[in-house]
Amino acid sequence: MANLISQAAENPEAAIDFNGSTAEVQRLFGSEEGLLLSLQHRWITALTARLDDDVPAEHARAELAAREPGLRAVLDAAARRSVRVRSLQRDEQQIVATFGEQTVA
Repeated sequence: MANLISQAAENPEAAIDFNGSTAEVQRLFGSEEGLLLSLQHRWITALTARLDDDVPAEHARAELAAREPGLRAVLDAAARRSVRVRSLQRDEQQIVATFGEQTVA
């Protein structure tokens, strides 16, 4: 995961081509999509942890994107390839919207 995230900071599309690492990815994550879903889960976990600290939702998301540019880049690239990743990103948007409403109220 760390290598993929590091590569994605430079070139996200190339990072998710998985050239030569498919066997290892399959062994560890079941599939390439399994790896991408794991990365999305990692993002949502980090985001919700920041939201639990009463950080405004949009600020928490921007802060996390600045701290983890490779992770954000790989997830943006993954969303163009995977319906399941896009679905989780819609869930992320709903979390941000919900927490945003709570901080306004």
